[in-house]
Amino acid sequence: MMSSSAKKTTKQDWLELGYKQFAEVGPDQLSIKRLSKDLGTSRASFYNYFGDTEVFIDELLAMHWKIAVNFSNEGKATCTKLFPDLYDVLAKYPIPLQFSIQLFRHRHVPAYNFLFIKTYEDSANAFLLKLFAQEFNLSQPESELFNLWLTVGEAWYSRLNPDDLTSSTLQMHAREILDAVIEFSGSTLYSSLSARNAI
Repeated sequence: MMSSSAKKTTKQDWLELGYKQFAEVGPDQLSIKRLSKDLGTSRASFYNYFGDTEVFIDELLAMHWKIAVNFSNEGKATCTKLFPDLYDVLAKYPIPLQFSIQLFRHRHVPAYNFLFIKTYEDSANAFLLKLFAQEFNLSQPESELFNLWLTVGEAWYSRLNPDDLTSSTLQMHAREILDAVIEFSGSTLYSSLSARNAI
C-alpha cells in the first residue's frame, strides 16, 4: 500500500525531469528506467501518460518550443543591445540552452533539425536580427542578414561547452565568431556568392 505521504507522480513531473535529462545527456541516453528511479515511481506510470518513448520525446520538443517562444518574448522586451544583453538573458536559461545544444548535435534527426532552425528563426525574427544589424551597422536584406546570423549561430553552438554557459563565456565565443563572420561578409568571395544566390 502506498504511504499517505508519497506524492503521486504527475505527467508534468515526467516532462520536467525528462526535459532536463534530454538537455544534459542527449536523446540517445534518455532513460525511462533512470527517470522512474529519480522520480521514485514505476515505469507503468510513464506508459500510462505517454504510451511510448517517441510520444514522450515529441512532448519534450513541444515543451522546448514553448520555452523558446518565452525566451524570444523576454529578449524582445529586455534586450536593447547584442552585447551583453542577449548573453545575459541566455545565461538565465542554462537547461534550455543545453537542450538546444543537443538539438544542434543531433541535427541528422529531421525533427531535431527542424526544431533547432524553427527556434533560431523565431528569436531572430523577434529581436535578434535587429540587434545584429544595429551592432555592426549592417544594411543587407533580411534574408541575407538571417543567413549571416545562422552562420554565426552554427559556429557558436559548435563551440559551446555545456559545463560553462556563463554570460561571459557565451559572449567570448560570440565576439570571436562575429568578428570573423563580419570580416567574411565584406569579402569578395561573399559578394560573389551573394550575387550568385540572387540570380
